[in-house]
This record gives sequence, structure tokens and C-alpha cells, in this order.
Amino acid sequence: MGEPLRAGVRAALPAPGGLASGALLLGLLALLAAAPAVLSPYHRGVLAEILVWGLFGMAFDLLFGYTGMLSFGQALFFGAGAYGAAFAIFRLGAGLWGALGVALVVAAAFALAVGAVAVRVSGHYFLVLTIAVSVLVFLVLESGHWRWITGGYSGRPFPAPPITLGPVRLPLTNSLAGYYFVLAAVAVAYAACHRLLASGVGRVLASIRENELRARLVGYSVESYRLLAFAVAGVLAGLAGALYALTAQYTNLAFFHWTVSANAVVWTVIGGTGTLLGPFLGSGLVILGTDVLSAWVPHFPILVGALVLGVVVFAPEGMVGLLARAVRAR
Repeated sequence: MGEPLRAGVRAALPAPGGLASGALLLGLLALLAAAPAVLSPYHRGVLAEILVWGLFGMAFDLLFGYTGMLSFGQALFFGAGAYGAAFAIFRLGAGLWGALGVALVVAAAFALAVGAVAVRVSGHYFLVLTIAVSVLVFLVLESGHWRWITGGYSGRPFPAPPITLGPVRLPLTNSLAGYYFVLAAVAVAYAACHRLLASGVGRVLASIRENELRARLVGYSVESYRLLAFAVAGVLAGLAGALYALTAQYTNLAFFHWTVSANAVVWTVIGGTGTLLGPFLGSGLVILGTDVLSAWVPHFPILVGALVLGVVVFAPEGMVGLLARAVRAR
């Protein structure tokens, strides 16, 4: 296959679908930036949590929605990022930026190690492999040999270092400073992921999702591109874990559990796969619903399960698709 054919196929590939327009994103960012003015410290914390979990869901969406890799192993990288940041602080004495750097390096190392094996298989084999690795790592860390790092199920609290910007030092424990720190980190991660998917790399990932054999015939190294997507998704999940740990000043072994990965699947399906924005809407709906309704609905997870089934059957495009359809109908 020559370069002319490759160029022709590349031109025929669709641009990454579902990417929200720049105007909409700027409007949402402005709304999120203004929200703390009317929110209590508690609700600022809830909104920051939604952003963190939305980022985690976005990492899964990059894999599943854009590359076609259904992974139940993202909790491994979330936990790696959380403990990487915590370890850098309570063992190495690192500041905030150093802790974030260590968290991203640790998450990337885990993602590359797992991805080097996982991307060589596809379909249900990939799914089973990611679950197996995630469960295996969890069971190893659950043993007493690693309690000096993990703290076990009791967790490990640690002091959060201040946000340092030149001469300015802001306490991360302040609800306003902590919220804007999370918002800035999530916005940068979203912009970077958006740019990646809008580039030629994103088009190749979309072609692999739609027709892996065709991508191979054209001459693309499918494993290399899948490993790139897996590593980027791992780093994004690690960043989410680090942000969660830093703002909560706490880590827990439960961060590695496979059910954390399942949450990302739920949020992404509800919000809309292949959209980047969908996981944020899905996590917001579930977290706010849990916060408001769980006191009156004793089995709220059953309601969430019913919602997922309803979305899959009646609105497979998710909340983003429903909103887009409503706008077009006006």
C-alpha cells in the first residue's frame, strides 16, 4: 500500500465525532468558573468531585468511544496516580507540582507496562485481560506486604501542600482555591485530549475503531497507536486520581478496585460515548442524584442501573446526543 492510498483513506476518515464546539466549551468553562460565587464550600467540593470523576470517565471514553477498546482496568491508573502523589508528599517531601509530576510518571509507567501486553489482543480478550490485571494488582496490594504504602482499607491521610505560583501560595484546603485548581487541571487535560483527537492521530484511532483490518492494510501500526491511546488514557486517569487524593488529602486501597472502573463505564454510557463531554454530564447526574436522592431512595444504585439500561435501549447516544437532538429540533 502506497502513500497515495494511505492519504486517500485518511481523507475519507471522519473527524472525531461528538467533539463539542469551541463556543460551547468556552461557555461551559465560563459557567464553571463563575459557579463558586453562588455555591457553598460544600457544593464547591461536590462540583470539584464531579470534575475529577468526569476526567476519569473521559480517560475511559478516549479508549472506548474513540479507539474501541473496552477497558475495566482504569482504576489501576487512578489508584497509581493517587498513591504516586501521596507517596511523593509523605515520603519524598515533594511540593504540589512535584507530587503531580510523580503521579503522572507512575500512572504512565503502569499504563505502558499493562498496555504493552493488552494492546496485542482485542475484543473480549482485551476486556478480560484488563479486568484480570486490575484484580491481580488489587489482590497483591491488599496483602500486608504493601500496607506501609497503601495503609490498607484504613487509607493513608497526608497533608496537602499549598498551590505555589511564584510568590503566591494558596492553601489547597481552601474550598475556592481547591476548586479552581481542579478546574484548571481538568480544563488543560480536556483541551489536550481534544487536540489529540482532532489531529491525524485521532483520525487513525477512529479508523482502528471502525475497521482494524483496513487500518492494518493501509500500513498503520495498530498496536503502536492503541498503545499510545492506552498510555494517554492511563495518564489522564492518573491525573484524576492525583487530583482526588490531593483535594481529599487521603488515599485508600479501594481506589484500585475494579468497581471504580465500572463507574467510569456507567458515567460514559449515560453521558454519551465518543464525546469527551459525556462523562462529565454522566458523572454529574449520578453524583448529584446520589447526593440528593440517596437519603430517600434506599437502593439508589438500582435506579442508576435502570437508567443505564434505559439509555442503552432508548438513547444510545447518551445525554450529549439527546441535547444535540433537542437543539436541532428547535
